[in-house]
Order: sequence, then C-alpha cells, then structure tokens
Amino acid sequence: MKIDKKKLALSLIIPLIILVMRPMGMDWRQTVILSCLILVITWWSGNVMGKIPASLFLMGTFLVFGGVSAKTVFSFPLSESFLLIAITYLFSRGISNSGIVERLVLPILKKFANTPVKAMLAIVFTLIISIYIIPQPIARLIIIAMLFDTYLKKTSAPIETQKVLMFVCFLLYAAVNMASKNADIILNVISSDLSGTAISDFKWMQYMAIPAAMTGSIIFLTLIVVFRKELLGIRLNLIEPLPVEAPLDRKEKWTLVLISCTILLWVTYPLHGINQTLVTVVASLLMALIGILKPKDIHSIDMTTLIFLSAAFSIGGVMKASGTAEILFTKVGAVFPQTFSLFYVAVMIAVAMLMHMVLGSNTTTLSVVIPGYLIIAGPYLPSEIIMFITYASVAVHALIPFHSVALMIGVSNEYFSSNHVLKFGIPMTAIVFLSVLFIYMPWWRMAGFL
Repeated sequence: MKIDKKKLALSLIIPLIILVMRPMGMDWRQTVILSCLILVITWWSGNVMGKIPASLFLMGTFLVFGGVSAKTVFSFPLSESFLLIAITYLFSRGISNSGIVERLVLPILKKFANTPVKAMLAIVFTLIISIYIIPQPIARLIIIAMLFDTYLKKTSAPIETQKVLMFVCFLLYAAVNMASKNADIILNVISSDLSGTAISDFKWMQYMAIPAAMTGSIIFLTLIVVFRKELLGIRLNLIEPLPVEAPLDRKEKWTLVLISCTILLWVTYPLHGINQTLVTVVASLLMALIGILKPKDIHSIDMTTLIFLSAAFSIGGVMKASGTAEILFTKVGAVFPQTFSLFYVAVMIAVAMLMHMVLGSNTTTLSVVIPGYLIIAGPYLPSEIIMFITYASVAVHALIPFHSVALMIGVSNEYFSSNHVLKFGIPMTAIVFLSVLFIYMPWWRMAGFL
C-alpha cells in the first residue's frame, strides 16, 4: 500500500498536540498511549497506512511504553479465540471446496431468495436457526457469509447489490445476537459476567428478545430505505446453472458426515465438554485427509485480520492497566446529571457510544464502561438494567469497521467496503439511541424489571 504523505502528516497533528499538552493530568506514559491510540485509529479509519504495519506499531508502542506485560499486549494471539478463528477460515474453505453448500442449500435459496429483500429475510432466518447449530459466533458468521457469497455470485445481482447484501449479513448478525445470551458466547457472556449477575439464556431472552426483535425490524426497514437503489426493483436470477441433482458420491457423503458430526459436537458441547477449538482442528485435518482442503488453502487464513484483531483487543487491557481508561471515564462521568431521569439514561447511552468510538472493540468498551456505570448508576438502576443499557448502546453500533470485529472481518474479506459501514452508521446511531430510550426501557418497565 502506497502511503499518502499528506494524509500521514495530517494524522500526526492531534497526537502531537496531546503529547505536548498532556491533558487531564495524565502522566507521560498515559499521554503516549492515548496519542498513539488516536494516531493508529486515524490510520485505520482513513486508510492512511496498511493494517498490518499500523497494528504492529500500536502493539509495539504498548509493549515499550505501556508499562504492562507482554501477556496483556498479546492477549488475543495467546487466546484460544485466535486459533479458533484461524482454523474456522480453513473449515469454511473446506465447506466451500466440497460443493455441499451448492448442492443442498442453493436450490432452496433459488426458490425463495429471488429478490434482494427476500435474500435479506433468508439471511435473518439463517442467522436465527444457526444459533444453536453453530454455537461459536465467529465460526457461524464466517460460514453463513460464505454461503450467501457463493449464492449471490451465481446470480444476476449487480456487484453493488451483492456488497450491500453481504453488509446486511454482517450487520444483522450483531442484531440477531442481541436476542439470546447463547447467540454470542463471547460478548454476551462477558457482559453478564461484568455485571456480576448470573443471567441464564432464558432470562436474557425475557429482557432482550422482544425489544431486540422490534429494533431489528426497524434496522431491517432502514437498510431498505438507505440502500433502496441497490435493493429495490432487482431480481436475483441465476446466471450459472445449479449442480445437477444427482446422488452424492462417496467423497461428498463423507464430507457431509464430517460436517454434520462437527456441528453435532458443537451443539452438544454442554453434554460432552469436548473443546470446540479441538473439534474444529480435527475436522479441518480430516478434510485435508480426504482431499477437500489443499496445501494452497492455508492462504485462506486472513492474517491481516488476525493481526488487526490482535491490536484491537490489546487496547482495553493496556488502557485499563495503565490507568488511561480510568482517567478518561472519570472526566466523562462529570457530565452526568445529579438526579435520575430519562435524560440520565440518554447520557449513559451517549457516553457508552463515545467510549465505543474511541476504544473500538465492543468487548473493550463494555469491560471499561459497565464497571464504571455500576458505581455511578448503581443507586438508581438494577445491575442487569445497567448492563443491558450499556450492551444495547454498543452491540450493533459502528461508524467504521474498527468498531466491530464482525465488520472488520467482512471488510477484510472484501465482501463490502468501509463506505457501507459509514453510510449506515449515521442512521444506525439514531436507531440505537432512540431504541434504548423508547423500546428497551418501556419494555423493561412493562415486564417489571424496572
């Protein structure tokens, strides 16, 4: 990637001002961390520099100046999630190479998803029914994205329509995941743990399923309005013939058995306790043994995304450990009203969104904001409501791909561009803000949770 020297020079202005002024009483270490974070976020969002060098620069800065251990900086590469995401890329490529998706699923999509709006409904339906079939959220998203990308490329849909529909897939993935705790066993479980409450999946659905469905419907309709040129008046006619309907051959049968057994082991994890990453690794190795995966498929692992995620996930730990996050949150907390009201909740939503814009990662934001809100808003609201207000404020909100792991994966795979995220991010901000105030809060009152 060729670096634009003018953009690079402009990106240095605010970080240099922060270094000189040392705002909010920060020490030199905290100032360096904040200025470098703002610098790299600018590089990421403005495409000033490639994601790999920008990400490595950020992690290197944290390592040298953060005053934290290497384990904190490299928390994501050292985690099981890193390996699971990497192996899921291979497993997904194996499914794609096998042709099983085309043989079994494309005929169904041909009959139903023959317009962009119907394809959107098919995406929602697939996201919902796959929650308990593929428990790992990232694995589920990658596989479903591969499925719809395969279908759309066989249709007459214009390229821009394909990109919008793939953006819909990644955006509605987050919206669907809000309804059930088990829909996102990473973000939703972390949120529950941070609130100090033991919320079951059923209890979570009592709080969230109805308002999340209402909000999701508004998001669905708004997507159609915002991208009406790409979605309305268009037919998705197949321009490539579907695979001939014939009995599965021996290799295809073994592939189907392997995929089915893998999914069954994922679903029944609570019964047998076999590690889901191990299951995926073994399944991928077996795919290689039967010839579905080839040595060249190792390139399907998106190292750019993995390095980018490594840097994004390091932000929260370093910000917290260095005390930078505490300073930022303390200063921001001064804007809260002295008495509780709907305006108080509005401030909670706005602050959570602003913190999300700075910290990027949903997990990072929730890990910083929820504990702070438990102290500030604890006298006025139950812990569960504090957690859900914060969660609903950031879970589907994004202005640039940096604000969502799912969207980062989608952009990195070139399913859609950052322009799609920004274009819808503006109306999405209003939807999220108003839905918490006028859908979630009224529902919780009516249900007796407030």
